[in-house]
Amino acid sequence: TSKMTTKAAALAIRKGGQKEAISAKKDAHARDLEIGLNATMQKLIKGDVVLCMGCGATQMGPPSVCECEAGRTKPKPEDEDACKIALVAAAKGRMRLTKDAAQKDAIKSQGSVASARAKKKEGLNALDLDAQHQGDDVEVQVVVEFPIGKLGMSMERNAVSAVSGPPALELGIKKGWVLAEVAGEEAPASKVQIGALIMKTFKEQKTGNVKFTFRTPIMDGYDFCRACNKYLDTKEHYEEAQLAAGPGKQMCYGCADFADMFG
Repeated sequence: TSKMTTKAAALAIRKGGQKEAISAKKDAHARDLEIGLNATMQKLIKGDVVLCMGCGATQMGPPSVCECEAGRTKPKPEDEDACKIALVAAAKGRMRLTKDAAQKDAIKSQGSVASARAKKKEGLNALDLDAQHQGDDVEVQVVVEFPIGKLGMSMERNAVSAVSGPPALELGIKKGWVLAEVAGEEAPASKVQIGALIMKTFKEQKTGNVKFTFRTPIMDGYDFCRACNKYLDTKEHYEEAQLAAGPGKQMCYGCADFADMFG
């Protein structure tokens, strides 16, 4: 009996310790979120080190060099939260610099955007497709006629995730295009529901071609955010992890941050 009592007591102590550890982890996560250290920011500060507690200089910057007249104040073990705040501030500074550079590049490339738009229109006409400018003028709608049968493409939500063969390949369908309509009926943002809509349309029409309307970026360098429901500049709005998720799954910085905090 005494052995059983001892084992029970040890188990209770272990359970108590586990609960305390879980509670401490939750508290630490809550503090991290309060200072803006979400999953996206964790990736941005990875590899960076605080150099000075006075001016907030970090190895990756900005600033990357101590600006204190009295000299550098090295971080101490008890400065953990303060170091996190400095690293987040530096990461946000790098993001601002990247965004400013991207905006300057965008201004320089406005002429090439107009040229690309004209070329895309010419290409669409050559393929006998209908094009119409949409939204904030970074996308067009393209209408493609598919023969009834296999499509030669895969979908993730309402986005083309892969083009595997004819007829999609021959019709010029591209990975990242977003399906907007099937035979004039709005396509839902669901792979299963889109499949049902296509099957229903094929069965009703039986022969001939079916018009598929796609939303497409006017030029390279734009990717579709499933949460924003629009194409955004790739360099300015996406991190590598989201781009790697692929069409139909990827979200921009802002939406990914929101999902981390409230998802």
